[in-house]
Parts: sequence; C-alpha cells; structure tokens
Amino acid sequence: MDLNELKKRLDALKQQGFVVSMRRGNTGIGYTLETLLEVSENNLQFPDLGTMELKAHRRGATSRITLFTFNSGVWKIHPRDVIKRYGYIDEKGRLALKCFVRSAPNNQGLYLQVGDDGFRLHNTDGSLIAEWPIQVVLQRFRVKMPTLVMVHAETRKTGRVEEFRFDEAYYLSNPDSHNFLKLIQEGQVVVDIRMHLNPNGSVRNRGTAFRIDESSLGRCFGTSERLI
Repeated sequence: MDLNELKKRLDALKQQGFVVSMRRGNTGIGYTLETLLEVSENNLQFPDLGTMELKAHRRGATSRITLFTFNSGVWKIHPRDVIKRYGYIDEKGRLALKCFVRSAPNNQGLYLQVGDDGFRLHNTDGSLIAEWPIQVVLQRFRVKMPTLVMVHAETRKTGRVEEFRFDEAYYLSNPDSHNFLKLIQEGQVVVDIRMHLNPNGSVRNRGTAFRIDESSLGRCFGTSERLI
C-alpha cells in the first residue's frame, strides 16, 4: 500500500465515525486500525506497511508507544539471575521483573547510562546488567521506522465496549538519530523490561522494548505531514 492509497483509506475510515473495538484492552486500538485498513499484525523488526510503520494513539492518553524491541545478545547477567536478584512476586504469584528504566534509578535500582558507544543497564549496587551498542540501536530504529504514520483517535465507551473515531493522522519521515539519543538522555525514551520466571524456572521474556511518550514522538523525525 502506498501513501496515496493509505491516505484514501484513512479518509474513508474517518467518515465512518465511531467504530467498535475489535479487541479488548490497550492493544485494541492498534488491532482495530490494522484490521480496518487490511494490514496484518506485525511484531517483526520491519515496518508494518513495507516502508511505513503504523501506530495508533488514543487522544489524551499518556501511555507510551513501542518503537522497537531489542534484547538478543545484550545481557551481561543471565535474565534468570536478573529476575531472581531484582524481581518481585507479581499478581499471578510469579517471580517477575516488569519495569521502566530511564537515566534516573527506578524502584529496583535500575538505571540507563548513555555513552558514546552504547546504552548500559546498571543497578545502583554497581552491577552492569545489559549493554546495547549505540550503532545497532540506531540502525534498529531506522530499519523499524524509516517513516511513520501516526493515527490519532477520539474514544468513548458504552458500558465495557470501547469505540474509536480515527480522525487525525500524520506522516513522519527522516528519522533523526541525534534527537533520538537526546530523548533517551532526557528520559522521554525508556527501556521497558518485561519478563518473569515460568514454573519450571525458565525465563519468559516478552521482549525488552524501547518506548517513547507519544507527545515526544515527532521529535524522532525531521519532517511531518498531515494526512487527514
């Protein structure tokens, strides 16, 4: 699907008004948008639309948006030991470690240090836990999001049923590596650790995600064009 075709489909979707969410929970908005635009769900490192990544956002929501996930080969301490050392018992009774990490230490003592050659996950006890080479992270960002279509929606609920009106969209291009690094240093981009131990002691890792506050997303790109 090229940009002109996407623009036509988004405009037609706007004219439909409110549509019922096709999935409950936070992921409902993205799944509903992709389904209506006939885009397959994509958890890969490549863009949803060939050259364009597609993101949906509830207007007024403060939730962060996932830019990409990256945890292969980064751990200096095995994730199982990280969970045992810094984790807690979650609502399902599992030993887990699920938290945001930024430049300032969080409740688990974890913090992110940005250097000239990479990002390092430390704990205040002095441990180096993980390390991401800076050029690899920037490449992952550029590959996953060479361009981005950001679609905003008005939301409402009737009982437990959520509805969306997709009425505003922007085409963002020219990824800005300098600003991306600056956003990490400012804490606008966070590392989201999402893992727990299974009953057999194995690690369930949903992918360590680099996530950003929606209000700061435009700063990752040099060019913005309104589509609808």
